[in-house]
Amino acid sequence: MTENNSLIISSRPKLRQPHIICGLDGWVDGGGVATGGLKFLIRQFRAVKFAEMTTPRFHIYQMPGGEGTRPPFKMEDGLIVETHYPTDEFLYAINPSSDHDLIFFLGTEPNLYWEEYADNITNLAREFKATRLYTMGGILDRTPYTRWPRLTCTCTGKEIREIMESYNVIFSTREGPASSNLLILNACKKIGLEGVNLTVRVPYYPEFNVAINFSPKSIKAILVRYNHLAHLNLNFEELDSAIQELDGKLDFVRQQNAQFNTYLEELEKSYTELPYEEPIDLSAKDAISFAEEFLKQNKDRPAG
Repeated sequence: MTENNSLIISSRPKLRQPHIICGLDGWVDGGGVATGGLKFLIRQFRAVKFAEMTTPRFHIYQMPGGEGTRPPFKMEDGLIVETHYPTDEFLYAINPSSDHDLIFFLGTEPNLYWEEYADNITNLAREFKATRLYTMGGILDRTPYTRWPRLTCTCTGKEIREIMESYNVIFSTREGPASSNLLILNACKKIGLEGVNLTVRVPYYPEFNVAINFSPKSIKAILVRYNHLAHLNLNFEELDSAIQELDGKLDFVRQQNAQFNTYLEELEKSYTELPYEEPIDLSAKDAISFAEEFLKQNKDRPAG
């Protein structure tokens, strides 16, 4: 077992230049996108825990004037039967579909020592010779649930940004408070580790008191891109079933509430959808060969 003051590595799996995928509970986990998406990956790969951060170092359980992150306990017949503390743990999985294995980080956005928290992640990345890191999050927005949600993207450098241009994303240009995802990305930038953050919109209709705690379509919008980027070979049946169920419930509300239906129709009219289309993996040499073959096959065809 290896540990520093706040990072404990309990085992050292042999991993092939892993990619790290992070999902953090907190400010940018609208629709459960970050934590729900990561738990989906952990289930798919049956990932195994091998490291963790010391939770009390980074989290305040109670802050004046707020609920804080008090750990929920469950009692039965006078006995404590369940406890749920904030988690900051690393799990690994072998990825047979890629030359890169996987490290998953399931965490809770820290209240304290943000830089140390991010540095723990990048220190572990260096220890296991990780070559890329992905983060993800969700923001509540008046987005029609009937359309694929838009994503914004932030990258650590020009090379990875050029790769992301093929994934139908909007590159972030905002200025304002940083999320923990961006802090982690900045820590990656400082050590020369490629990193990508995707933030997706999550349907939210406060005028009708409609908030979606778990948004499978928003989760899938991110994961279909990471699926191709990291060669994850994911099975999306679970998310597709959840999408169908949620859409059915919201369709029923539209049928029963004319005002809500009109509201959605107006959102749909003004919405520009960015559906995902999987890019074709072609090297420059393959692209030239493909073009030459296409021209050869079509040179003798009559015009029109």
